[in-house]
Amino acid sequence: MRKSLLSALLLAPALSFAAGSAIITLEMPVGARQLGMGEAGAALADDPTAMYYNPAGLAFGPLADEWRMSYPVESKNAPFFTSMASRSKDGFFSKSELWAGTANGIQKFDGEQWVDYHSITLQGNAKVRDAVKVYVGTEHGLDEYVRQVKKFNDIKTADDEKHVVEVKMPWNLIVKDTITAVLYESRTEKLWVGTPKSLYRFDGKAWKCYDSELGNHRITALVSQGASIWIGTEDGLFVYRNGQFEQKGKVLPSQKVRALVWSESRKELYVAVEGAGIARLIPKKSVNDKDRWSLFNQEDGIMDLSPTALAVDSSGHVWAAHNGGLSHFTLRKWEQVQFADNKVNDISVDQRGGIWIATDKGVWRHLPDYATASGRKAELERGSAEEEGSTKSEDEWIHYHSGNGLSTNKVWAVLPQGNDVWFSTANGMEQFKDADYQIMAFYEKLLPILNIPDLYHLYAGMTIPLNDWGTLGFFVNFVSFGSTVASGDVDADDLVAYNSSEIVGGFSYGTRFPNDWGLGLSIKFFYSDLSSGAAAGQEEATTFGYAFDIGILKKNLLVDKLNFALVLANIGPSVYYVDKTIEDPIPLTWRLGLSYELLSLADYKWTIVADYNREVVYDDDKGNPEPFYISCWKSLANPERGGDGFGAVKNSLLQGVFNLGTEFVYANTIALRAGYLYDQTGKRNEVDLGFGFMLSDVLQFDFSTIKDVGDNDGVRDGQMRFGMLFKF
Repeated sequence: MRKSLLSALLLAPALSFAAGSAIITLEMPVGARQLGMGEAGAALADDPTAMYYNPAGLAFGPLADEWRMSYPVESKNAPFFTSMASRSKDGFFSKSELWAGTANGIQKFDGEQWVDYHSITLQGNAKVRDAVKVYVGTEHGLDEYVRQVKKFNDIKTADDEKHVVEVKMPWNLIVKDTITAVLYESRTEKLWVGTPKSLYRFDGKAWKCYDSELGNHRITALVSQGASIWIGTEDGLFVYRNGQFEQKGKVLPSQKVRALVWSESRKELYVAVEGAGIARLIPKKSVNDKDRWSLFNQEDGIMDLSPTALAVDSSGHVWAAHNGGLSHFTLRKWEQVQFADNKVNDISVDQRGGIWIATDKGVWRHLPDYATASGRKAELERGSAEEEGSTKSEDEWIHYHSGNGLSTNKVWAVLPQGNDVWFSTANGMEQFKDADYQIMAFYEKLLPILNIPDLYHLYAGMTIPLNDWGTLGFFVNFVSFGSTVASGDVDADDLVAYNSSEIVGGFSYGTRFPNDWGLGLSIKFFYSDLSSGAAAGQEEATTFGYAFDIGILKKNLLVDKLNFALVLANIGPSVYYVDKTIEDPIPLTWRLGLSYELLSLADYKWTIVADYNREVVYDDDKGNPEPFYISCWKSLANPERGGDGFGAVKNSLLQGVFNLGTEFVYANTIALRAGYLYDQTGKRNEVDLGFGFMLSDVLQFDFSTIKDVGDNDGVRDGQMRFGMLFKF
């Protein structure tokens, strides 16, 4: 039995930071991404591996719901971001995109950064001039366009042009005015843009201006209906279909269109008409048919005759924004929602049926009772025969303002996009990121040089965002130490095979505090079996127990994008296997981390990370482990190698593990990683290399490997790690 235990524990120096403690799995680092960066991750902590490195990472995005200033710009009197349009993920490999109209052109958010250009890859022998000619869609003024594009791309000479593969075309090369309306038409993948003078369309390759076909009009609203595009102007309502424009609504008392919305469920168009109210159009279905118009005014129950925005919710109800509140059309009647001493600027609907209302005093999210599952069920049970006012609804209202997320109360426009919501405010473009659920799986074959087939490490974790409460996570960490053959106690020829393994499982929670502070806690339960398969009559070497980690994470320490982390991991009682009088401490560890985003551009992101891990197990004069509140400082002050003054500090420092790594991400698709690990106690001197591949916003694959560069045994040389991250 003793030989079996000894054989299993001989692997400890190669697997853990120090061999002076039990339950190696508590200190087995996880995640192919972090392990490709020298096993550093305490200050990065932005995926489910945070439950190992630093549970305080669960307090921040992308693991937690988060507010952030995406594009800062002050615009107190008028919005800088005037309109928004988005393409949500419509397939597994597609990415979300957002276009925003501004006071001087278009900006696009590609999922990571805002860009003011469209990238075109030159094909074959194509020159910059050829690409510009296609992009602008005209020969007129081509020389000036080419000059501007070359200047934008810093192309100064013919030799510079020879090395150009990707050309950045400025969005404002064609559309320079204030953007008054933006529409992304997903069926044809075209971007429609309205300005005070013209209507434009971008098909992904070239721009087209509709001056000659439509004339010069101030475009106020754009909405799609199948193959048709409805265009609101200050000179009337137009529809674009099959390459032709046709004016509609000449019967209306006013031709100043303020907003449009199409109800797909009822096949109706609603039009906000300045000074006249809200018009409803049921378009004709054939050439011989006629358009059917109706007009709602104050006598019908709307708040006033100057609605400014329209939206249709998941039940087909129509919502209209007015300066002083909302008008709500239940499909039977109009109701009013007053906003006292406030001004409503915009209204939109998210995919869950929530109504987002932008005002001068923040944003409200309203979830009507009829939009919830219980509300829909109750409405069906009541039946159409019941009176409308017989039942009170349990509507939900949530107010977001400068005290709980937004940087300012002045909000001009709001647009839900998938799980996220975008806000045009007086301080710029702000984003509420509704965190995804994340699931991670990780595998590595341990010590490949020893060629032990059943020596491996598995990890699985899942994070669950809890809205304003933070994030909860669950994890399992498992190590199989393989099979060890040992002789029996009586007959040396009687060989017995023992299987050894450990499993750690638990949950983590992280929550955020003001000034970018996060606090996290992990509670872990473990079971260690070093003698599975022991012969009858032999005592099994097993133990179980618990531990917990506590960590803090400070974002933007001193400077933007510099993060600081401090974790005390594996706080818990000692354990014993066979003899109750012989206790082994679990690996109490201080973990210190820093991360800094050196580069953050539209197509590139470069981050460096560094960790320091110091096991702080300490025995008293009788050889018994000290409790954690003594060990956590006494081990630091009394290193194993001793020393006085600076020597003691140096020896204490070298008793820990140094981790350094970097990650370079291109186009949010490919990640290259490298790292270095130095462990004098464990005799490890290693370089780590890794890469990641991201499929859309949903799936990520990671790989890393170890290269030993020291003069030691190098039993981890060539060890490979594999990881997968899934978001939903």
